[in-house]
Amino acid sequence: MRYVSFPLGHHWIVDLHGCPADLLDDHELIRHRLRETTERFGLTLLEIVSNRFEPQGVTVVGLLAESHISIHTWPEHCYAAVDIFTCGADGNLKAACEFIARSLLAQRTTVLRLNRGVMTIDGRCGMTSEAVTLDEP
Repeated sequence: MRYVSFPLGHHWIVDLHGCPADLLDDHELIRHRLRETTERFGLTLLEIVSNRFEPQGVTVVGLLAESHISIHTWPEHCYAAVDIFTCGADGNLKAACEFIARSLLAQRTTVLRLNRGVMTIDGRCGMTSEAVTLDEP
């Protein structure tokens, strides 16, 4: 087994609070935001699958060459959950999270960045995490 001192994957988990309910319930808008995020931040979108729930809410999942991106909304709670996982470098993922938060007019965000598949030279493996603060709009 080859050991590396960097993560094999980067997983950004974003909670968006205080988003306008009408934005979160707009199926086409959420699909567009996911597609636009992949285009702006150099992610390779292979396919989008989505569903609008009754009476409200949207789930959009994008299959990426690098892994996946998803947006799940709860308009009744003015809340969206965003998930971005890539196996490539994550230098632009903070900016991608900021873009989604701004485009959905989030009033508050909570972000957790997980480094996945971390294997060190001494044979230890696991994952690390850190809270991330997004820049103000």
